[in-house]
This record gives sequence, structure tokens and C-alpha cells, in this order.
Amino acid sequence: MKIAVMQPYFFPYIGYFSLIHSVEHFMFFDDVQYIKKSWMSRNRLLNIEKEQPYFVRPTLIKPDYKALFTTVKLDNSDNWKIKIIEQLNGYKNKAPFFNQVKVLVEEILEKDCEYLTTFNIDSTITISKALRCKTKFDKYTDHNFWFDVKPEEGDWGRVIAHEIGATHYINSPGGESFIFPEKFSELNIKLGFIQPQLRQYNQLTKTFLPGLSIIDVLLFNGLEETSAMISEYNIEWKN
Repeated sequence: MKIAVMQPYFFPYIGYFSLIHSVEHFMFFDDVQYIKKSWMSRNRLLNIEKEQPYFVRPTLIKPDYKALFTTVKLDNSDNWKIKIIEQLNGYKNKAPFFNQVKVLVEEILEKDCEYLTTFNIDSTITISKALRCKTKFDKYTDHNFWFDVKPEEGDWGRVIAHEIGATHYINSPGGESFIFPEKFSELNIKLGFIQPQLRQYNQLTKTFLPGLSIIDVLLFNGLEETSAMISEYNIEWKN
């Protein structure tokens, strides 16, 4: 069984969905400290006329200092969901799949979530299913893992993979400097790093802006083509 473990992000970029596509079991690593101004609570869309990205984000009830990600609450008294739809309307009459994607985003935003992690996880699963991913999902806090010694940074994936009986662990790009293949070999777990192709697509701009939210990819490519795009990657095996 192939597994990947990642923090739940807010409408993440296409490479995140390639990682989901590459495994049979995807675990959201939600038991971490919340980091302000990170992909946990924002992402980027495109101002086509200005050819510049802008942020989309939820409104949060101010988290405590060094709050756990699982404790960060959404401020649903604010109109942040309406604002996201208004921002999305910047693509209207420009992006060819605007109507299709707006329906999907509205479906996601209609759900009432108290916590940011819940929203990030539910929205990512909804998009993954729309892209026909067959991956099994769960989250770290679903399990009662017990470690005598807390794993070091970069070693969580290995110990989680071992605990659930995975044979392969796929990591996102980067991380080679603090994830050691020999430790995986000791447990007979194959370690791989995904290399998404991230091909360019027509954004109606002179210069392509990579790494935007999956929403941007969907708006210009639709569900069918985006489903094909997330399957375009290589796995670089390290052991």
C-alpha cells in the first residue's frame, strides 16, 4: 500500500492533488501547530486583466498563540464565503469552465464547518472525488498513535507508514535533506518523491503564473482535463 501524509491546505495547488492521485491512502496530518500566512489559511487566484495573483482566504476567529491547527475556528459570522464567490466572478466570461467550477466551489462553501482543518479536509476530498481520485482518506487525529519517543521533524511520515503497514511512502517535492532513505529501508518501506509535471495552460495572460490554487487550473481546464493533468508526474525512488 502506498501512503502520503500532508497538512491540510486551503484550496491547494495542483501538485497536492497529484500526490493524492499517486497513493492508495492519503492522511491529512492535522495535529500540528498553526502557522499564520501559510497555505493552511490562504491561496491564490489570478487577476487576469492585471496579470497578477491575489489571495483568497477564510476569516478566522483569532487563534491563540502557538495554537494547534485543529483548534483554529472559522468566523462564520463574517461574509468571507460571499467574498470568495465575488473574487471568483473575476473569471466570468473569461475562463471557459467558469460555470462548472462555480457550482463546485459553491457546493463546498455551502457546508458549515466550525474548524479550518475540517473545511480544508472536506473541500480537498470533494475536489479529489470530482477529479475521480480513488484514494482512501483519513486524518492523523483519527488514529490513536502512541510513540514512546516523539518522532523528529521529517520522520513523521516514516513512523506513520510503519504503524499502518504501508509498503511505500510518497513525499512531496523537496524534503530530501531531512528525510533519510536508509531509515525507510530499515523498515522495508520504499521512499519516493513525486515530481509533478505542472504543465502550462492558457490563462489569457502574456506570462503564465504557476502554482496558483487548483481552482485556477479547473477554471481554465475543466474537470476532465484537470483529472488528466493531476496524473502527469514521475516518482523518484530513493531506496
